[in-house]
Parts: sequence; C-alpha cells; structure tokens
Amino acid sequence: MKWTIKQAAAVTGFSADTLRYYEKEGMLSPKRHENGYRYYDDNDITVLKNIAVMKYAHFSLAEMKSMEELYAREPNTDCNKIARRILNGKIVELNRSILNYRKIVKLLTELLPMVDSIDAYLCNEKRIGEFIDQIFNDIRCGD
Repeated sequence: MKWTIKQAAAVTGFSADTLRYYEKEGMLSPKRHENGYRYYDDNDITVLKNIAVMKYAHFSLAEMKSMEELYAREPNTDCNKIARRILNGKIVELNRSILNYRKIVKLLTELLPMVDSIDAYLCNEKRIGEFIDQIFNDIRCGD
C-alpha cells in the first residue's frame, strides 16, 4: 500500500513536519512519485510504528537511530550485541523511572487529603517537603 505524507501522518499520529524531520535525520526513506511527492509504503509505516514505541519509551534520537540502523541490517552477532547494550540500558532507565513514578503516586495519594484544609497542610508541610526532597534526589541521581 502507498500513503501520502498526510495519510502516513494520520496513520502514525506524527505530524507531517515530524515525518520530514525523521527523513532528514536518515531514519526514514520515503520514495518519491514522478512529481516529487513523497509516498510511504508498508515498510515506512513499520519504521514509524517502531519509532513511536521507542519515543514513548523515552529513547533518545541517537538510540532510535541506532536501533533503526540495526533493524535495517542483515542480522548478525555484532548487531545483537549492540541491540542488547541499548535495550539493557533502556530497561535500567525505565525501571528507575517506574520506581520514581510509584513514589510520586504515593506522594500524591498522601497529599490528596491534605488539600481538604489549611490546618492539615500546615501540620504536614515539613513531611511533604522531605518527601519531595527525597524524590528529587532520587531523580537527580538517576540522571
């Protein structure tokens, strides 16, 4: 199947500008009609779906480019090693983020009753500050 840039954008949720950006970055290579208009095929849509998932998983542009380059190559041992390194690093990063998000959810859950009254907030103000400092430090150490 062939999609115009507008159709590919609608299918993938990316803007047309984003598709052009990914093309400029070498992550995507749409074909061109005789009139010069881009068209996207099934392979391009697959690449864009991969990029969408990686973007959601907070892959950097460099990580996404590396993974797409590996995906385009013939499978080999070196590709596997590089992919494992990138994926293992992302797993560690995401697990750290999940832990911090759980702490934040706990904080928000504890804060919720404290907005019922000024007195409740004032009684817990110091504890709230300590909790936020702890989460801040956890996030900063993960960077």
